[in-house]
Amino acid sequence: MKEAVPEKEEVPKKVTEPVKKKRKGQGATYMPTFIRKKIHGSRSTVVVNRRGQLVGPTAVELQSYVGILARQSVPITITTWHKVPNELKNKIWEQILAIFNVEPRAKKRVLSSAAAKWKQFKSRLSTGHIIPFKNNPEMLQKPPSIYNFITQKEWEGFVALRLSAKYLKMRENATAWIRSKKYNHHLSRRGYANKELDIFENEVVREITAKLDDLTKKRKEGAVTFFGAEDVLTAAIGPEHPGHVRARGFGTNPST
Repeated sequence: MKEAVPEKEEVPKKVTEPVKKKRKGQGATYMPTFIRKKIHGSRSTVVVNRRGQLVGPTAVELQSYVGILARQSVPITITTWHKVPNELKNKIWEQILAIFNVEPRAKKRVLSSAAAKWKQFKSRLSTGHIIPFKNNPEMLQKPPSIYNFITQKEWEGFVALRLSAKYLKMRENATAWIRSKKYNHHLSRRGYANKELDIFENEVVREITAKLDDLTKKRKEGAVTFFGAEDVLTAAIGPEHPGHVRARGFGTNPST
């Protein structure tokens, strides 16, 4: 697996379409620190809480490095994370251990995070560098300069995948579903484990709180009954998102 390299800031080309100003990514900010740690052989310890989640300032650094490794090490032409060779996933884990001291029990969670960040990276490439120019082939000839680790062959293959009728239809359906959501995700790289006590003070939260209070009262009075995975919170907000446990974050399950 090739070594992670610093990512250059993109200089947008002149185009007829409106172009948003590109923000320098976290990869370029954190990379010098990671390189120094690797050279000097220093390893930062990452705290793992009782649920197996990574917490603390060092965990945020680790998540940044996980994102860098995921997008630079895994070809974007692979359609799903399940098709990524185990050998490549293990090499990502080994690179992480070269800089961070992480308990072995956190490996599955770290690689799950790598999968999510890799998927997000491909989505950003599609949204920012392919879909806006689908009717302007000249703008799709070369990969974005900010991502100098993407080869020409890899880029051409990825563009072909993202402009296929199958993908465009899937994207259209996903966009419609996201727009229909009432309760959107509002969280940074800190994750639920680092933000358990944060509360979003808005009308939606107050509405849900009132509904929770009402359902809790009715349950105590015997007016309503819940079974199995259905509980008061699910009744108030709706079913869980796959791969998450509400108020626990990504990668957890109801037993943790």
